[in-house]
Amino acid sequence: MVTQLDEKIAELKEQVKKLRSQKDSLIKELDTIEEKFESQDRLYRKYLPVIIDTVAAGDTHFARACRDLSGALKKGSSFVKISYIFEQLKTAMIKEEIGPVPGKKKKGIFASLLKSSANNFIDDFKQSYHDILNTLRSTLDKKYASRMDKITARILTAADTGDISDIRESIFSLVFVYISETNQDREKVNAFVQDIVGKILDIEAKVAISNDQTNSLFSSNSGFEILLNSEMNGLQKTSDMASSLDDLKIQITERLTSIENALNKKQLKDKAIKAVAEKNRNIFKSGFAKLKQELHKATQYSEQLEIKLNQDQLTGSFNRRAYDKKIEDEMNRFLRYGTIFSLLLLDADHFKHINDRYGHAVGDKCLQEIIKRSIPLLRKNDMLARYGGEEFVVIMPETDAAGAKEVAEKIRQTIEKIEFLYKNVTVTVTVSIGVTQVLEGDTSHLQIFERADVAVYKAKENGRNQVLVH
Repeated sequence: MVTQLDEKIAELKEQVKKLRSQKDSLIKELDTIEEKFESQDRLYRKYLPVIIDTVAAGDTHFARACRDLSGALKKGSSFVKISYIFEQLKTAMIKEEIGPVPGKKKKGIFASLLKSSANNFIDDFKQSYHDILNTLRSTLDKKYASRMDKITARILTAADTGDISDIRESIFSLVFVYISETNQDREKVNAFVQDIVGKILDIEAKVAISNDQTNSLFSSNSGFEILLNSEMNGLQKTSDMASSLDDLKIQITERLTSIENALNKKQLKDKAIKAVAEKNRNIFKSGFAKLKQELHKATQYSEQLEIKLNQDQLTGSFNRRAYDKKIEDEMNRFLRYGTIFSLLLLDADHFKHINDRYGHAVGDKCLQEIIKRSIPLLRKNDMLARYGGEEFVVIMPETDAAGAKEVAEKIRQTIEKIEFLYKNVTVTVTVSIGVTQVLEGDTSHLQIFERADVAVYKAKENGRNQVLVH
């Protein structure tokens, strides 16, 4: 007899069958689309570089952009990089009046020089920050891709120096978020942050140099204006002396007036440009100062985070994470250079009984005292870490089992002297300690830990509060 449950199961099986059919259909459709896209992509990357190389003659911005585009297509560069090169190509076409670009009124040599210099500077700036973004993409996780895409879009649309500060702040903010969230090795993270910030500082230094050159240009202009004014005064005196040549005097005076008016306009324009340059220079100076403050802040935060990540919150000793890294390093040293080390495993005796009878506050106090009393007995290069619960491990580099046993015995004797007064009751604590050293044939630190663990187990079987070497 078919039950309601059987009917439900049959219905679910039918739905699963339909979903599988739909999935297979969608996968086939996706494969067809991907195959078509890949065919088109191969076609474009095969023939476009050949066409581009044909027109990329000379040493103009347009020709260089064409060669960059050809190289990027041949290498199969990312969509973002190719988009950036297309923007460079478009800019070069406008600047060099290639294609259907509306004719522009020809400007004077000084205006052309200033505009060309500004465009080159912005292009260099965009390329520098684009390189930094590529470095970030090769290092950061995919979860930061969206933020990096937004910064890339801002770089592509940057039009003047006013955008530099915002883009720099966005990149530094991204780096700051990364070092706050990452769980990677802090030394590598710090080195990476230093590299990125160093590149940003290099860009800012170029900006400062550019501003200094701008000030030199204005100083040169000022000298030119003084000379021109002097020549005008001389011409004025000459024309005044030519009283018999009234027509010539009138013509020269008119021309001098025209030159003077033009000069006045130039002085006003240069004054406005200088004010903008000075404003930008102040922005960059303050940006430098802020950047250094942020770097110092980020470095301090990273160091504090490193301490927190490697510290046991209850006892203040190193935690399991720090132990795993240290034991891995020591194992690698042994496998590469044959440098020995020993391991101590400490386990508090009857700790569950202490917690159950006196409470977790007293139990926590016992663990804290074990750490407090043990650390002074160790060397600076030894590591004491809380492995978990009431277990602690000590890594002793360049120490054999005999030397480790002596230290373990001192720790045991020191800890057995610990006493607490809880409600007129004296509370004591002891530890059982297993000792072992790395041996020839060991290939993993887990083998060393297992031997220390066996030694602790035997020490407890033998009556606890003792040191046993495996």
